[in-house]
Amino acid sequence: MWALYGGRQSNGQLRLLIVKAGITARCGRILRKECRYLFPGLCLWLLSLVAWPAVAGELVKVWVAEPYLELHTGPGRGYPVFYIAERGEVVEIIRQHTDWFEVRTARDKEGWVPREQMETTLTEEGTQKTFGDVLLQDFLNRRVEAGFSYGRLESVPILTAHAGFRFHENLLVELAVAEATGQFSTTSLYYVSLTSQPYPDARFSPFFTLGMGRFENQPKATLVDAHDTKADLANVGIGARYYLTRRFVARADLKNHVVLVDHDRTDTYKEWSLGISFFF
Repeated sequence: MWALYGGRQSNGQLRLLIVKAGITARCGRILRKECRYLFPGLCLWLLSLVAWPAVAGELVKVWVAEPYLELHTGPGRGYPVFYIAERGEVVEIIRQHTDWFEVRTARDKEGWVPREQMETTLTEEGTQKTFGDVLLQDFLNRRVEAGFSYGRLESVPILTAHAGFRFHENLLVELAVAEATGQFSTTSLYYVSLTSQPYPDARFSPFFTLGMGRFENQPKATLVDAHDTKADLANVGIGARYYLTRRFVARADLKNHVVLVDHDRTDTYKEWSLGISFFF
């Protein structure tokens, strides 16, 4: 296209328009090519966080203050008591299931104790043990998270359902399905994103996301000469999670979606949303 400079001077305006169009098309192709390399590069950067090993925390230890502590074979009243931990004995809290705690005694006996009995135990300092920190630790050790968010895609209301799996201390892979219904069309987003959490041990935890998927826009039937749009989607975002209580987490997201409509056209959409998730 650069050979167009050799034309006649009388066709200068025409040559200029053709050159401008050629430059625009070339820039669009270069941008799309660079995006194909940018996304894998950022994914590798996020995955490099795996090189930092997660340090497993020590189990919480408590001392039996009452005459005895009953250990059940399972997390429920219907499970029989098979062992009695006596006053002064040390037990370690392994994990929690609803209002039951799995513990291990100094004699390597493992069983389940109800919350009301665990709340009578003492810490190493001799104070009564509270279990808010244990519930927070349950949040920090979560693996599966799901929930809903509501916000705006540009000026259109958007509802998102998401589910994620935490496969590393700092990394979460998440599947999201969103729908925004406006006055003239309905937009659907389907994407998978990789989430990086720099401070996974904090109650308030910022995060960064990078995703890709599909974009679909269906105009209302009343519009004339309107066509459905289906295209690839890439997005990047920031957000924050805040642990509320028990198994509930509040979250806020701010995303920028880039829709690759064709070789020479990309559309950009901004989204913000607030939501709540539960983990297990």
